[in-house]
Amino acid sequence: MTASKWVRGLRAGLMVLSLGAVAAAAHAQAEVKFIKPENFSDIGDNARDRETAMNQLAEHIKTVAARELPGKQLAIEVTDVDLAGELEPRGVTAQRLRVLRTVTIPRMEFSYTLSENGQVLKSGKASIKDMNYQLSSANRYFESEPLRYEKKMLDDWFAKDLLGKQGIERASR
Repeated sequence: MTASKWVRGLRAGLMVLSLGAVAAAAHAQAEVKFIKPENFSDIGDNARDRETAMNQLAEHIKTVAARELPGKQLAIEVTDVDLAGELEPRGVTAQRLRVLRTVTIPRMEFSYTLSENGQVLKSGKASIKDMNYQLSSANRYFESEPLRYEKKMLDDWFAKDLLGKQGIERASR
């Protein structure tokens, strides 16, 4: 390989790396903390279930923030979670199963700060719930999706409170 080809290859590689850095900087950074999850209303039956649910909620928030809030930073401190349904004993082994009813709505409480370049754009406390979680036909998540009702509820909150989109069916508030 000649020196000029090597230099051109190096330049092309550096350009790809710099474009990737610019694209990464354009994505939102989201930080999600769960404050005293052992005191949450309902986030699972055991430590493993709680950890799985917290990871799924945090990843969902980070994914939505990256997609919807490019260039901004979002910090969320979750203070309570009440998953849709309730865990009830079922069968001869009394294995617990999550049973969904219209009265066992998903709810979350958290504080948040949305900023850009170190300047706070919006902050506050949110107490969200979806009283029509089973009736809404607008849930874009498949029935097999874990925490589909909670994810839709968070999507609605993002759209209304952070993005200011009008016309969002707002059962959560």
